[in-house]
Amino acid sequence: MKARLPLPITKEMFGALLDDLPEDVFGPEFADACQGLDRFVGSLACELACRLALPRGVPLVVAALVQERGWVPGSEATLRWLLSTLELYGRAQRRGEAWVVADLTSQASAAQLQAAALAANPAVAPAYQVLSLAAAALPAVLEGTLRGEEALFGPQTMGVWFSYFSNDNPLYAPANRVTAVAAVRAAGPSPRILELGGGGGSAAQEIGRRLVAAGKVPWLYHFTDLQPAFLRRGARVAQAALPPATAFRAFFYDINQPPCNQDVTPRQYDLIVAVNTVHLARDLTLTLTMLRSLLAEGGALVLGELVRPASTGAVHLELPFSLLSSYRETAASNSGNRPAGFLPEAMWREALAAAGFRHIEVLPSKLAACVELYPGFYSAAITAR
Repeated sequence: MKARLPLPITKEMFGALLDDLPEDVFGPEFADACQGLDRFVGSLACELACRLALPRGVPLVVAALVQERGWVPGSEATLRWLLSTLELYGRAQRRGEAWVVADLTSQASAAQLQAAALAANPAVAPAYQVLSLAAAALPAVLEGTLRGEEALFGPQTMGVWFSYFSNDNPLYAPANRVTAVAAVRAAGPSPRILELGGGGGSAAQEIGRRLVAAGKVPWLYHFTDLQPAFLRRGARVAQAALPPATAFRAFFYDINQPPCNQDVTPRQYDLIVAVNTVHLARDLTLTLTMLRSLLAEGGALVLGELVRPASTGAVHLELPFSLLSSYRETAASNSGNRPAGFLPEAMWREALAAAGFRHIEVLPSKLAACVELYPGFYSAAITAR
């Protein structure tokens, strides 16, 4: 089995592939931070497979294993993440509906690789903390003795998430930056903006900063989330990042519910932005159609998303989210070949077209070439009109 990761990459290797983005979007720390995380995730996946006693050398069918072990419904999504990740590192092979797990020995433990990465760049710590939290909780979540929400979003762990969804985290900041660049390009003067799933407010920080620098000060900015702690904290951060002249408001918004039942009106916004939020829609085409109804004439939807390298490809940072009920409900409701969670570029284009959007652009425009060069390249922004 041939591993696709880790690969020796440098910022220079992307060169002309990122020529439609400012140089600061994927900063000088990007390549080293990604490669350190690559090595950690590869070792962590092997350790998790050992901890779960996954059979080796024989065909393994996910649904059958869940039933045999008595794991809770929804566990299939997490196991598919684990097996896809093992495949990415050459530690498993897919054979139709089954998987065959191979040798799981690693040259260095996940803990050793984490220590080395933090010694090189302490700013990457939140990504490792989030993955370690998920890994520690995984057996109990599979057994049904612990809910993923309790393990990951309890009072003791919220600070980790605020640090993770931060522009100080070099492993997350590019998602905000590329989204902000797309938002500035899509916005007219004095745009009316709705942000969905605003989280800790870091996307609003970056969007506000770049809009002001471009002379496009928002007329209004509506900041939304479903999680009360994120809404409170994120609203403070977002409002502080915007000029006093911007009419700011924060409120709850559910992308799975009709807009008419929420605090918005049709054709109200020039720009709707969301970072790593809309892929959780239970009915993606319906959600995108509802969002389109909120856009004024000439308005744009800008989605910052981790883009899956292929319909069956693994995304490193999906492990924590695969433990959450919202992710599992989305996985259970999916039809056809749509994967749970993050989507490949082609599926975004298909869903947006089905929702009535006619002009769709992706940043970086050479995303497919970036992914071909390095399968761990995920961050992109999709603009639809």
